Amino acid sequence: QEITNIVDTLQRFNMDGDTEEYCTVRHFSISGRKVVNRGDSFKVKKSTSGHSVASFGSTGNDNESPRMSPTPPSPYSVAVLGAPAVGKSSLVSQFMTSDFLHAFETFTGDRSDKTVTVLLDGEESELTFTDLPYAILKRRDLLQTIHGFCVVYSVTDRSSFHQAELTLQQLAADGSIDHKAVILVANKVDLARGRTVSEQEGRILATACNCKFIECSVVIGHHVDELLVGLV
Repeated sequence: QEITNIVDTLQRFNMDGDTEEYCTVRHFSISGRKVVNRGDSFKVKKSTSGHSVASFGSTGNDNESPRMSPTPPSPYSVAVLGAPAVGKSSLVSQFMTSDFLHAFETFTGDRSDKTVTVLLDGEESELTFTDLPYAILKRRDLLQTIHGFCVVYSVTDRSSFHQAELTLQQLAADGSIDHKAVILVANKVDLARGRTVSEQEGRILATACNCKFIECSVVIGHHVDELLVGLV
């Protein structure tokens, strides 16, 4: 039943509709090699004419008014894969806002989609994140509809690292990640005393699987913005 629901969700991703709803726009710029968070704003995601419209309101410390893209944002679907309890839900929830979410906030862990618009140096993209179970890797037809993959493990849980390795190997074996954004994400680096997977091991795996690698911590907000921008 779970796979059926996910299939329906992914198939609906490319369907056009005339619904109107509000969405968050995350504003970023690149200065040298540094990602600069310019704050958030809100806008009507889609109007009856099918075009995004001007935003209103903003948060953040930047004094400049963020520039909005005059054209509708490019939509991308991103699959989030990983063992249970590695922080997938909290990571995606933090993607949605510049506001720091409380370190001990409870996340439901449901598999409902979450969508955020990212404006990077004037170019607007819409990312829809879906938390997918390992079993979805058998559905090559569905994997082909996904534009990017976040494979997450916890540096305090070696078994989750092994599952991440199997996931990347499976994706690479059937060509699902060819010419797509793939990032291996090592979460919970704030738990240094409990670390069982070294940074070097993560980098070696990422290099072997020809994907990007980043270490982060949702709890302290370390490299979360960089990860989001890296998917655009």
